[in-house]
Amino acid sequence: MKHLLSFFIILFSSYFISFSQGTWIDYTRVNAYSLIVENNAYWVGTEFGVEKRNLNGSLISLYTTSNGLADNYVISSATDSQGNKWFGTNGGGVSKFDGTFWTNYNTSNGLADNYVFAIAVDQKGNKLFATNNGFSKLNATTFTNYTTSNGLVDNYVVSVAIDQQGNKWFGTNGGGVSKFDGTTWTTYDKNNGLVDNYVNAIAVDLQGNIWFGTFSGVSKFDGTTWTTYDENNGLTFTNISSVAIDLQGTKWFGTYGGGVFRFDGTNWMNYTEANGTGDKEIRFVAPDSQGNIWLLTTFTVVKLEGINFSIYNTNGHTGDNINSVTIDQQGNKWFGTNGGVSKFDGTIWTTYTVQNGLPEDYVSSIAIDQQGTKWIATYSGISKFDGTTWTKYSFENGLIENYVNSIAIDQQGNKWIGTISGVSKFDGTTFTNYTTTDGLADDYVFAIAIDQQGNKWFATYAGVTKFDGTTWTTYDSTDGLAHNYVYSIAIDQLGNKWFGTEKGVSKFNGSTWTTYDTTNGLANNLVYSITIDKQGNKWFGTKNNISKFDGTTFTNYNITNGFIDKFVYSIATDHFGNVWFGTSEGITEYIYDNTVNTIEQTKNENGITLFPNPASNMVSLNIDSENYQNINNEDFEMNVYNMMGKLVKTAVLKQNQNQINMDDLSNGIYMLIIKSKSVTTTKKLIIQK
Repeated sequence: MKHLLSFFIILFSSYFISFSQGTWIDYTRVNAYSLIVENNAYWVGTEFGVEKRNLNGSLISLYTTSNGLADNYVISSATDSQGNKWFGTNGGGVSKFDGTFWTNYNTSNGLADNYVFAIAVDQKGNKLFATNNGFSKLNATTFTNYTTSNGLVDNYVVSVAIDQQGNKWFGTNGGGVSKFDGTTWTTYDKNNGLVDNYVNAIAVDLQGNIWFGTFSGVSKFDGTTWTTYDENNGLTFTNISSVAIDLQGTKWFGTYGGGVFRFDGTNWMNYTEANGTGDKEIRFVAPDSQGNIWLLTTFTVVKLEGINFSIYNTNGHTGDNINSVTIDQQGNKWFGTNGGVSKFDGTIWTTYTVQNGLPEDYVSSIAIDQQGTKWIATYSGISKFDGTTWTKYSFENGLIENYVNSIAIDQQGNKWIGTISGVSKFDGTTFTNYTTTDGLADDYVFAIAIDQQGNKWFATYAGVTKFDGTTWTTYDSTDGLAHNYVYSIAIDQLGNKWFGTEKGVSKFNGSTWTTYDTTNGLANNLVYSITIDKQGNKWFGTKNNISKFDGTTFTNYNITNGFIDKFVYSIATDHFGNVWFGTSEGITEYIYDNTVNTIEQTKNENGITLFPNPASNMVSLNIDSENYQNINNEDFEMNVYNMMGKLVKTAVLKQNQNQINMDDLSNGIYMLIIKSKSVTTTKKLIIQK
């Protein structure tokens, strides 16, 4: 078992780890605010620290206050001539990073204010910091501060640039622009020709023209004449967030909702989500030395190379509302969101939207057939995706209704599609439609499940309907169902049906109904989703947190336990036994490891070793094939904990892979929980670089 795994951590993911009866990992989209692009890496300032990444999107290092950063909420950044990185924070001051050591500056050192909105470096190496209390110049170790008392037009400074003559230009939050030549201050505002007094961004072109991005468009100033660009002359969206000028002198304008605009001096071009920007809000634009344009959106980094966009995805998933979670035979997780489909293979996220072949980006359900083909339900029809080709089906093809809530696939490969107007069965060629006139309880079908006998169960607004291929049978509150509004269905190994309703959960064993609600321990009576894990525990996603039911006792989880959000729309269990939750705020994974003491209690298998140990970067998982003959065909999951019990790294080793890059771990001792279908073991690893 010798092979290589390149390990990537999710872009812009926030991890919240909690040890209770297991480990919670939250994959939440993190706001990004600043971007530095180099020849071999880029740096992103987020609300949870600074991420340094390779140009392919893989994480090199995550820097937070635990490493020396002044504050985790980073809103501005710059690089000086020595290659030092400077990060302005939202209340913690400024941090300088020389690649090894961090140096922090705040008001106690002389900084004008700890909220630093922009940073620039002049020709002499002085650092200029725009704050909400004027601007600060740092000359080596000495701060000099400038405010309205010196001549600055407004103390709330949000942008800064330096022209070819060394003049400093400061954009303010309502006062216009101040120019400072080292001695004299000059103010420009709407009375002089500036299009708006709120100046978010400034850039200087090769001819010495100054370009100002404002809330009302763009102003160009050549030293004498002002020129305005707005809706009347090519700029169709005027709320400008950023300005940049590439190697050819082309101007790029990021906006707060209209994508990015390109202006070559004559022609305007607008790139939006439809072109591949990934988001309509472009917070920062950065040309690189190869002529590529890098865009920072709310949650993503996007590279424009020629006419091709590449999205280096945020935490990976495309939307906040995770409406469905489905896991394929290879262990890939597929998430249906309100922004498309996200696939997560354990290391890398891949996004699919209408540009790839979805009818629309709001995805309600995903099902996977025996051939591995994905069937994706949206509110505008369904898409079939075989890994290469997308095929759309809608009302025109025979689907009963384009507004699709759910999909299930039976043993014969038929697709059963629940809509707001009934059910469609699709055999690959022909659609057959069923409604209340055929025996369905109600035409609004939320969920579908298929039991071991091939019976189809439909959750509707008027109870549950079972269809055996000939006969329709409906169960409602008069039979014992907790409520007629049924949102979810799961079937356990004994064949019991579990129904999530408006008023609790109902279990049906074929003859007897049992209802569980808040009086029994359920977190909330409105149950959106249900799954059953490998231990037979039932997990209920509700309007107010999660409940786990072991058959006797309910255990509830909320944000105090490490769970991400209250509204749980979807749940699935992977082949490692971990449980994945889709919520209104993102994705949470629950890893069974009992408590942190699992690290000490788990069996230490002598036939499984780590090499080298101590290690500096690459670590191999070596397995004695004589003692573990069947293990070569299994995937492994590896969770790395520091000695405080915090999960610091997760990797999935696919079949025939055994190497992991540990470059992102600092020197120290770590405990690894290594799991496959047939073995769980712990190993101690020493990182020594």
